[in-house]
Amino acid sequence: MMSLGEIMEIGYEIPKIEDAVIFEKLIKEILNANNEIENVNINGRSGQKQDGVDIFYKKHGSWIGVQCKVRSTNKHFSKDELLSEIVKAKSFNPKLSKYYIYTTLSRDAVTQRFVREIDDELCKSEEFSLEMLFWEEIKEILMKKECENVFFRYYNRFFKDNLTIGQAIGKLVNLDLGFNEKHDTHYELILGTIPKNNGNGGNVDYYRGTYFIVNLNCNKMEFFKKAFESGRAECFPSDIASAFDCEIDRYRISKWIESFENFDDFIYEDVRNCFFSIDTEESLEFRKQL
Repeated sequence: MMSLGEIMEIGYEIPKIEDAVIFEKLIKEILNANNEIENVNINGRSGQKQDGVDIFYKKHGSWIGVQCKVRSTNKHFSKDELLSEIVKAKSFNPKLSKYYIYTTLSRDAVTQRFVREIDDELCKSEEFSLEMLFWEEIKEILMKKECENVFFRYYNRFFKDNLTIGQAIGKLVNLDLGFNEKHDTHYELILGTIPKNNGNGGNVDYYRGTYFIVNLNCNKMEFFKKAFESGRAECFPSDIASAFDCEIDRYRISKWIESFENFDDFIYEDVRNCFFSIDTEESLEFRKQL
């Protein structure tokens, strides 16, 4: 697996995040990785009044506010845009000592000038100070040792290389199953994938591009594949019949697997404990089909 240092040395370009919700979560995790910061929180929920603050936290006893701005183009911020956020942030309670704007915009001289001018005005009126972190600064923070886990979660494709991870990758998972959100069954599993490549192994190449599941409770294994059109994991109860004796468990596990938008991402994520439940109606409908 490549280290962050190796990624920097090779010169990989880290792509900007284009989704505002994901970008906000990334910044929250970056802040959480800083030991000098405490009480990092997302401000409210979608649709609620936020007073120009997406994230707030405490540092050395003072409250600090953060606004996250995804920029789909490299057009600079206008001074009015920035002042609009400042006016809202002045209403945040308790009073802020510092206000940051984190943005995916590349470093921009015009925006920097506006930020300096506004910061001077805020200092004269004894308000909070203003600072903007552009994408270049955010990348630098991501490359620090304390943010290594954050980088891995959001940019795991840099690590998904056959040459660095071998021909198969898997992880241990605790899976709890239930009915109506109440737990009733526990499985310990190994879930993994065999990446595709050009293949030179003859008949064994049939298994490239497949997923595998190992039921550690009874040491049994099965394979399933991706759906041809959607690319999502496609797992029918019959696909895993040899690994799981209980029919309703096979049904629930197959439904759980197919619930993932991207099963590859789940395999590479550091998520080990999972719960999946179906309701009574769905259970009865399944049993009618037996």
